[in-house]
Amino acid sequence: MRNAILVSILTAVLVVSAAAAFAGAPLSGTWKSTNGDFDEGTATSSWVGGNFLSAGNILYGRSYNGGFTNDWTINCPVAVAVVPLGAPIGPTGNFTYMITYTGGYVTLGGPGNPWNGGDAVYTGIIDTYVEIRTIQTASGKIVGAVSTHSVSAHIAGYPESCVAWGIGNGVLRGGTAPGAPLPFNYTVLQSVKSAGYPDYPNGACALLAAGVGHWDDIRDLTVSVQGCAVPTQPSTWGNVKSMYR
Repeated sequence: MRNAILVSILTAVLVVSAAAAFAGAPLSGTWKSTNGDFDEGTATSSWVGGNFLSAGNILYGRSYNGGFTNDWTINCPVAVAVVPLGAPIGPTGNFTYMITYTGGYVTLGGPGNPWNGGDAVYTGIIDTYVEIRTIQTASGKIVGAVSTHSVSAHIAGYPESCVAWGIGNGVLRGGTAPGAPLPFNYTVLQSVKSAGYPDYPNGACALLAAGVGHWDDIRDLTVSVQGCAVPTQPSTWGNVKSMYR
């Protein structure tokens, strides 16, 4: 099932990439949103798995600056493992989990961004994605959560050495009533998602206005790119698909 979801997500990406004319590889370097190099953003996770801490949940994030921008997107990695790093969540305290994702892709917008080498957009197939999420609870309710995100990807259409990787921090802003593992405290968290957060992603990476999930601010991003100097012909769909069998 996971591979089927991944294939459906990547089909549209690779069809477009196969016809794309690659104007120029992304530039090598490291950039920080805190320096104003590119926009920070927001993210929404759909609780396909059932609740705030479920495998099967799907994440979608996008750069935002008074409105959504094209600096970067995180397109629908799926949580495949949710592991407590210490005691599992309880009614009062701080509880940390490691969430491992698979599948999906990232994009880096070209023009106007510091890594721009000539392409309109750079598409990176996600190789690794890990979130370390610390949840705070009080009196049997979730009152907040912070996360560190770490992602690496290889850029489609360029040598295998052409990679991008990034880190960033997430801050829980709100969510729909989860039922489990604990309810949210809506005196301190939002119960209604505003227009500043993406819609809910589904298994085909389509965004739906209605859904069940949570939403976060994504801040303090650092993006590095290396090894992309020599463009090549885009990978065939067959070659890319075979990596996920």
